[in-house]
Amino acid sequence: VADHCRRRLHAALLDELKKVMEDTEARASGSMDPSRWESQQAWEEASTNCFSKVDSEVRALGGVEMETVGSTAVVAVVFSSHIVVANCGDSRAVLCRGRKPMPLSLDHK
Repeated sequence: VADHCRRRLHAALLDELKKVMEDTEARASGSMDPSRWESQQAWEEASTNCFSKVDSEVRALGGVEMETVGSTAVVAVVFSSHIVVANCGDSRAVLCRGRKPMPLSLDHK
């Protein structure tokens, strides 16, 4: 499961982000301007779709009892002005500044 996620998660996220962007104003303007990719709503939708897509792919592989296996993921995309974080499972992102931890996500237990 973890190997499949390692191989596919980044590509699936890009695919889903492109789909979201094509369904918004970017499609109407004929532009896939990367600056539009900083939309919080676009990232939320793309991340949710990505995790669901990769989960479906793992389920389709078969050969294992899905109730007994799993994986977690934390994804962080760093822009010049902010960081977009998505997570799935019991992992979380933490940013440390001046030795002070700042939680960026909550784990899903």
